Amino acid sequence: MGAADDLPASTGSTPVLRSRVARPEPTGLRRARLLTQLVGPSAAHLVAVVAGPGCGKTTLLAHVADACGLPVAWVTLDPALDDPEALVRHLHAACVALPWVERPGPWHTADDALAALGDGLAGPALLVLDDAHTVDRRRAAHVVDLLVRHQPAGLRMVLGSRGMPAGVPSRELAGTARVLDGEALRFRTWEVDELFRGHHAAPLRAAEVAELTQRTRGWAAGLELFHLATRDRPASSRSRLLERAGRGPAVADYLAGHVLDRLPASVREFLVRTSVLGRLSADRCDALLGTDSSARLLAAAHRHGLLAAVDDADGTLYECHDVVRGYLLDTLADRGGGAVARELHRRAAALALTAGEYDDALRSSCRAQDWDAARQVLTVGGDDLAGRPGPWLDLLPVAIRDSDPWVALAVARRHLVEGALAAALEAYTVAGDRAATGSRRALVARERRMVHAWVEPPVGASTDWVALVRRALGRPRQYVATDPGDDVGRALAVAVAGLVGADVRAATRRFAAVQARATAEPVVEAVALLGQAACLTLLHGRGARDARERAQTAAKLVGAPALERLADGLELASRPDTGADGLRHLRERCLGVGDAWGAALLGLLDALSSAPLAQDRPQTVATARHAADALDALDAPALGVWARAAAAVAQVRQGGEPPAVGLEEDAARCGPVPHALVLVALGAPADRWGRIARAAGVQAWVRLVARRTLPAAAGVPSTAVVSGPVAAAPAAVPAVDVRCLGDFRLEVGGSTVTTSSLRPQHAALLRALALSAPAPVHRDRLVEWFWPGRLPERGHHSLQVAVSDVRRALDVAHPGAGAVLRRVEQGYALGTDGRTVHDVRRLELASRAADVALAAGDEATALVALQRVVEAGAAELLPQDGTAEWVVGPRESVRADVVRACATLADLLMARGDTSGAVAAVRRGLVLDRFQDDLWRRLVSGLVTDGRPAAAAAARREYAAVLDELGVAPAPTARTLAVP
Repeated sequence: MGAADDLPASTGSTPVLRSRVARPEPTGLRRARLLTQLVGPSAAHLVAVVAGPGCGKTTLLAHVADACGLPVAWVTLDPALDDPEALVRHLHAACVALPWVERPGPWHTADDALAALGDGLAGPALLVLDDAHTVDRRRAAHVVDLLVRHQPAGLRMVLGSRGMPAGVPSRELAGTARVLDGEALRFRTWEVDELFRGHHAAPLRAAEVAELTQRTRGWAAGLELFHLATRDRPASSRSRLLERAGRGPAVADYLAGHVLDRLPASVREFLVRTSVLGRLSADRCDALLGTDSSARLLAAAHRHGLLAAVDDADGTLYECHDVVRGYLLDTLADRGGGAVARELHRRAAALALTAGEYDDALRSSCRAQDWDAARQVLTVGGDDLAGRPGPWLDLLPVAIRDSDPWVALAVARRHLVEGALAAALEAYTVAGDRAATGSRRALVARERRMVHAWVEPPVGASTDWVALVRRALGRPRQYVATDPGDDVGRALAVAVAGLVGADVRAATRRFAAVQARATAEPVVEAVALLGQAACLTLLHGRGARDARERAQTAAKLVGAPALERLADGLELASRPDTGADGLRHLRERCLGVGDAWGAALLGLLDALSSAPLAQDRPQTVATARHAADALDALDAPALGVWARAAAAVAQVRQGGEPPAVGLEEDAARCGPVPHALVLVALGAPADRWGRIARAAGVQAWVRLVARRTLPAAAGVPSTAVVSGPVAAAPAAVPAVDVRCLGDFRLEVGGSTVTTSSLRPQHAALLRALALSAPAPVHRDRLVEWFWPGRLPERGHHSLQVAVSDVRRALDVAHPGAGAVLRRVEQGYALGTDGRTVHDVRRLELASRAADVALAAGDEATALVALQRVVEAGAAELLPQDGTAEWVVGPRESVRADVVRACATLADLLMARGDTSGAVAAVRRGLVLDRFQDDLWRRLVSGLVTDGRPAAAAAARREYAAVLDELGVAPAPTARTLAVP
């Protein structure tokens, strides 16, 4: 019997409400990165999710409750639960659904609840207390505090709060609790990509994902508000909305209604006026405002979850979430025509400059539009600012950006930390020309030499750690037996050589030794942490997950997005069943910013993690070979052999030919890990590759690869069980072929599926699942699309009936084909990765391939890919489904991709002198979207160039008619196209 059906009679002034003890249905993106820390036997007994408003606390708690596999009691607290007895009654109502040795009687005090939960539970259970901050400083807080301090042994607890609940810090220090903060809940770029591609079925391009993540800072509410603003709009309008992501009316309404309007007026006004400060302390706020009450107001804002406390040596500082601060700054800017804001910014700049916080001083000077003050900050603190080439660069006017020497150095360093080494070399040249003193020129020259040493390793001896590590990556055997002595850089190179070409266990110890050296630079420490995480992941070590988390934190602290992407990629590679899309997104992002090394290494990680599952992922061989070619081009032949070994395993897994003998020779020269993989692919005896794998310490991982690659060959025991992060390969299901462009067509196992026997609504459900295939669609989304307005229970029942009906239709077409419609967590998916052919996916892949080729300067490859996009996109997406909500967004996205491809293709063809082909491409684009101003301009220009003046005049008249239809007056540049 559930809690909602057995509520005790209320004996106090506050009644027991069903909504307070109802467990919410899990919605939103299920994030394995967070759930692996909170669910399972190794999870902490007490978990506190502490973050500001809109960070996704309740969503995560609902996913934890759904995934934990335990009976769950849920209580949502609110300020009305001020009476401790009222909270205890709600706790009792929630807990009656737990397994009891004997049904509990009424509870009147917190001690009654603790005694019953400690002695009466018949098995493990989970208690979730959401919105715990709402009872802070109230009488009922005593109940929560007792539960935390005297938590019953058989009861796991998860708390959601905007502020740290009392008792949790001491539990965390004792190692019996885990705290997740707003930084942990922040969506990473690959999670934003997964959110929009998989959950919302509204994929974004890699550059759009990066900009959206940067503007919202990964804030869950901001991402959802952006989706709500764009879900009914064409993809071509996203660029304008991206500029306001994290700001704008929707965010303002959310923050006002859910956060700021609930604050006392004095606290709200204080936050608006002090938003000019990057970090807030009582002394600084008093100096800014000329008051003496800031300490009390800061504490109140912190209690309400608006500020995060940052402890430092001088006392407690506070920080405001970037999105909330942006809203506060916008509110301040509206006062007095901006004069009030500019004056406060000037004061804040002076305070920050005095404190030596040059980043904040420069930001405030720019926001005050005081360019003389900005130049003064650069003069005084340019050295410090150039060491942190962050967003402050984007606030400067062109006149300062193009003249200041410190800005030039900061631009070069920004390219460097992004991994764009070619751009960094060019920027360092500019910085050297602008350097005003000999010491600065020497500094720039030294840094440029380091970048050049990575791009083109110097011949002869070198003591620079960059050159040493670069050589170790490419030719590890030169460093394996080297004694590093006291040289930190050489020690790091030896550790890298051990990972790439020798004993992975020994490399783990060497990376740890580098971290332990007090003389290690932060970036060296970050690289060492990344290397240690890679070693432990290969070894299936117990501390692998924690090592990856430390590597991610170190990369963020050092301010190197290129290292952050590699750390994120390593985490995704440890979960090949769910991480493939994230790795692809990270590779696209690397190529977009010019990070060739990052793209190649992420491709290698993808190949290594996916090789054992390659039977269901045919793209793995191509990914591995592309990574091998890229690494060879970067002069990293040893890593190239690793990628070819992974390609060999994947090829055999797919039933292809074993690798050439020459690859074994290359792998043997490279190191034991690729050598063992190649032997597995060749079908060598298990004792042979097992001996080599043991020498590197990776026998567990290689045995797992062998068992999945050759389950009945080479003496591999089929019953061998190896623990690790890689999920078991899915059972074989029939191949699925989906056609959504034009008339819908679905084939399963070579047989065409007919939908004439299905109800129209169920047939539409099949098309919706086919459109998203092989990605799952959440059941709540399906209910919202096809049974809007129904209660969740009835909607889910209708969905189950429809799914059963569709499965029967699939089985009629091909016996056993019903298995291709799978239940995936809280949703349904049609087909599986690697066994689903999809015309829309092919179009998307061709579009991404064109973007990648253009970014790499490969116009020939881009031309072929763009022609594929234009040809495939000639037909409308599922025209029979009209304006159904589930099809409009994907249809507009495909149309926008094709129109963009038409424009780009036309430009390439024009550059090659093929004006007729360019005109034809433009006309195709106008058929899809006749309101594209740029296409009309290209059409007229192309017709004129092609020597067809009559056709050009007709095009001008059509263009003028389109403008008239829109009610838009021709712009000055457009009038030249119009006919008088």
